[in-house]
Amino acid sequence: MKRKMAGLVAAATAVSLLAGCSTTNEVPGTSGNGGTQQAAASGDGVQLRFSWWGNDDRHQATQKAIDSFNSTNTSGITVSGEPSGFDNLQETFATRYVGGTNAEVMTLNFDWLATFGSKGDGFLDLSTIKDTFDFSQYDENFLKTGMMKGVQEAIPYGQNTMGVYLNKSAFERYGITELPKTFEDYEKDAAIVTAKDPDNYLLVSPTIRFAATYYLQQKTGKGEFNDDYTMNWTADDYTDAVKWYKDMADKHVFCSREDYVENVGNDPVSVAQNEKFLNAGYLGVMEWTGGVASNEATLKEKGDTLVIAELPTIDGAKFKGTMAKPSLLLAIDKNCKNPKEAAEFLQYILNDPEGVKLMGTKRGMVASKAAQKILEEDGQIKDIVKDAYDFTGKAEVINEVAFFEAADFNKAYQDNYEQFEYGQISAEDCGKAIFEANASALETLKAQNQ
Repeated sequence: MKRKMAGLVAAATAVSLLAGCSTTNEVPGTSGNGGTQQAAASGDGVQLRFSWWGNDDRHQATQKAIDSFNSTNTSGITVSGEPSGFDNLQETFATRYVGGTNAEVMTLNFDWLATFGSKGDGFLDLSTIKDTFDFSQYDENFLKTGMMKGVQEAIPYGQNTMGVYLNKSAFERYGITELPKTFEDYEKDAAIVTAKDPDNYLLVSPTIRFAATYYLQQKTGKGEFNDDYTMNWTADDYTDAVKWYKDMADKHVFCSREDYVENVGNDPVSVAQNEKFLNAGYLGVMEWTGGVASNEATLKEKGDTLVIAELPTIDGAKFKGTMAKPSLLLAIDKNCKNPKEAAEFLQYILNDPEGVKLMGTKRGMVASKAAQKILEEDGQIKDIVKDAYDFTGKAEVINEVAFFEAADFNKAYQDNYEQFEYGQISAEDCGKAIFEANASALETLKAQNQ
């Protein structure tokens, strides 16, 4: 624990402390929310703060929901918003968390749950608010992604599911009128495409890890890691995965690492604005459902149609689905003096018709069944986003652990696969290197977080 806190304090000292103190419910006077902040400071009732990050559209939608809650709740609660941009998110959060200045209601990235709540006591135990917040609106298994050590520390705002999205118009231009459903279909279609355009690929993905994880979950029937920081896959499994991906890349089903670096870059990023994707040099993408709306919108500007494809299954699969994770989570400060009132606010923005409509879709897909129904009826969920909800509802998924997206894991895949693709190491050495790098990263995370 001392090592963990030392790391958090180091992160905290990297940026200046922000004003306010969540343990006293005093509202800082410098949040930049004008009249709302002044009302909170002078109000007679309970004062709460809500922190989040995003762009101006998200800020405006959230502030409207806060203002509506403040004017309509009958419990004397006043919430003040504490928005931020996208820069230095974890460093800023660590500063506030370690210093005790975090908001009473806060937004979390998924991996923060493992970093700050790994023992089940980093945030409020939300079982204590079950009489105020309606947890029945959430899938029971997916709700567990907000748990650590069996304690419900956070509520997943939305579900991100890994899927395959295809440029239907581009396939049709090659005379392919029936979209691929199996990996054999993808291989056949890739042959048709490359006969005319040898530099094109059917699928691009921000990282080889997405495809490798998809393959190994189907092969083994298990996720990569367990909550106790143990591994489910062997060095031989990783070897099989890199061999499979290399074969798919050679056949132009998935793009090669060399092509990705040349046309997208070294880092895993969205391809929604990528020139090769927009010009159908990549005929599809494998990524989270959270990105489908932006991918669809940019292709639509080019006159093309993006659709959600059926999930292909590998031969001999023990599992025929895909993976999922929360997009964001919401938590309550463990020292919050007014947890019931904080729960009332969460109920309003996550499950209440008026609050849900005002929050809208600025944070992507919602996990609450009530919120989904409300937004559909309000016309805010439609077209391919509606298809993404339908896909998510039907897909069999393995929910990833909170530390799944630690940077060291992606680096292990990227660096070692790159050497394998360029002929610098064998597939066996690549698989062993990924296994050993992941095992080492797990040990480090376990030491830091437990």
